[in-house]
Amino acid sequence: MPHDARDIANFLLDYAEDKGTSLTIMALLKLIYFAHGWHLARYEQPLVKNAFEAWQYGPVVRAVYESFSESGKKPITIRACKFDPVKAKYSRATYNLTAEERALLQNVFEAYAYFHAFKLSDMTHEENSPWHMIWNNVDSSSRPGMQISNSSIKEHFQRHASVAH
Repeated sequence: MPHDARDIANFLLDYAEDKGTSLTIMALLKLIYFAHGWHLARYEQPLVKNAFEAWQYGPVVRAVYESFSESGKKPITIRACKFDPVKAKYSRATYNLTAEERALLQNVFEAYAYFHAFKLSDMTHEENSPWHMIWNNVDSSSRPGMQISNSSIKEHFQRHASVAH
């Protein structure tokens, strides 16, 4: 069952902290995208239920961006919150992940987290990537909220997986 991306964000931030490192918002957004893509490619199911949008610096989950936008370019020191309708208040987003999901997130972190955020952004911009196809659409007009489909993300990561083997 797909997770709220803020739950995944908090897992990655906690994992980074455990590893003695930190993440900026741009790096965090890209790690969530890569984790989602590899999850789709491997399990044919989405990791996150939120939509990815094509923004200038790559794929973004708006709810995650809004949770950490005040951090700017600085390392994130807070955790994402979300509204709890039962308690009628905002509380810290929590994660309840399977062993496979944890392993995938840890592997994605180890593979990508030590790249500079702009390098991660460049990786999402490669020609014919899901972001590239939407951002450079036929009429060349970028509009806020342009969604990247799970099917295009899955196909892209499956292509990369087949090249790697």
